[in-house]
Amino acid sequence: MPEMNEKLALARKIAERKVAFVRHAISYLVVIVGLAVINNLTYNGYQWWLWVAFGWGIGVVSHFLSAFLYQSGHLVDRLAQRELEKMNEADKTNESDKT
Repeated sequence: MPEMNEKLALARKIAERKVAFVRHAISYLVVIVGLAVINNLTYNGYQWWLWVAFGWGIGVVSHFLSAFLYQSGHLVDRLAQRELEKMNEADKTNESDKT
């Protein structure tokens, strides 16, 4: 039962990260669209809102990566598993070369 509670806690943490990203993405889109409208209604020349979109966009992308790809060390676990598999394959190859 404690293992189930740990899994539930981890699932909840991951779900909260994903929801936080969606909120971040929605606020990003609303604000950027608003800035673009303000920029184009008041001055059609220099598109300054693109700088804001680019800067904040970097934050949104990093938030996406942390919410969906690097979930609580899962990426590290997968990479470690791959390295372990490579080492095991190398050991098998070395053993077969000796015989």
